[in-house]
Amino acid sequence: MSIPEDRSQGSLPAHDIEEVIGGIFQDVLAADDPVDVRHSFFRIGGTSIMAAKVIARVAARYQIRLSLRTFFENPTVGDLAKVVESEVVGDVSGLSDAEVVAMTTREK
Repeated sequence: MSIPEDRSQGSLPAHDIEEVIGGIFQDVLAADDPVDVRHSFFRIGGTSIMAAKVIARVAARYQIRLSLRTFFENPTVGDLAKVVESEVVGDVSGLSDAEVVAMTTREK
């Protein structure tokens, strides 16, 4: 379930986690167009208050704990997706297959 490093398709999400986080960025920023996975949230108009909203939504979606500091250190969709993937992989290692399926197929 590793996020591919190859960005041959440009700025499009390369993985489901990137797609979800990109949607959260777009919603919080009230952007009309999808957010480039390589652009810093703060350089495209995000504020620290908005960042807190992103963290809350991402944490709720994946049932993980994320700090605001983590977001400041990983302010792009791509970088934050890697952090989330790492947290999710660590959290699911003790779950049954049915629990993993239930967690990953929840409505977006």
